[in-house]
Amino acid sequence: MSAPDRYVIPGDRAFPTGMALDPRTGHYYVGSAEDGTLYRGHTSRPRATVWSPDGTDGRSFTSGMMLDGEGRLFAGGGDTGTLRIYDTRTGWLLAKLNGTPGGFVNEATLADDGAAYVTDSFRPVIYRVARENGRWTMKPWLDVDTSAIDWVHGQHNLNGILALGPHLLTVQSNTGQLWRIDRATREVTEVDLGGHRLLSGDGLAWRDGRLYVTQGNLYDNPGAQAQVAVVELNDQLTRGRYVSGLVPPEGFQHPSALAIDGSASRLLVVNSQFNRWQAGLPPLTLPFTIATVPLPEK
Repeated sequence: MSAPDRYVIPGDRAFPTGMALDPRTGHYYVGSAEDGTLYRGHTSRPRATVWSPDGTDGRSFTSGMMLDGEGRLFAGGGDTGTLRIYDTRTGWLLAKLNGTPGGFVNEATLADDGAAYVTDSFRPVIYRVARENGRWTMKPWLDVDTSAIDWVHGQHNLNGILALGPHLLTVQSNTGQLWRIDRATREVTEVDLGGHRLLSGDGLAWRDGRLYVTQGNLYDNPGAQAQVAVVELNDQLTRGRYVSGLVPPEGFQHPSALAIDGSASRLLVVNSQFNRWQAGLPPLTLPFTIATVPLPEK
């Protein structure tokens, strides 16, 4: 039986944003920007269902999401400045952590030191989340103002983040720049993309030397097409080459998060319509969906 070519997120005002896929079970989790609802689906079934209703544990907004190897779900709280950690086996809330006041706690990635690194799109900080002495902590780890990153207050800055060996990669939505961060020294350098910019860059995924970056149209750039950008990077993650833009036949509706479904060699991409939500507009199309795109051969 073939897997569905798209997945439906229920609700006329869902505005799904973040997503995390568990490759061991085939379950995926998606969160809502409208009210913080968490949905769960399976890659073999065409429709997700509510896993944790809006308002649970005080949750009212969901941004980026991540699963760790123990099945714990990290759910960013966007402009509520929070991060929640759940046990997906029981649904229990393990921790609610607070970022810098006025921030937008966004995307998370798990590094090989066992810690998660989390971006804040509105405050110049990257957090480190770890379990210390039996309790979870989220502490400022990088002061972005002291780095090479040119922060623009009032805009979505750092967004998607990805741990690759000793480094972190993060995309800056408002400028389209890609940054490499050395976790040992915290040195930040721009990845040379030969002049190419990943404007409105959001979710990041990695496979076989290629970085996949969702690009919506948050800033209404004239002529910009929503796509998943494919960028080949060298082994040192210092230089990259834009290869192509992936778009399904039906197009994207402001793609946000993405995940690699290795069992089917494809990408799962959330059609968030976040640009409509941010502008206070109704969704352009219903139902809300997760699109699928085959991974290109090298």
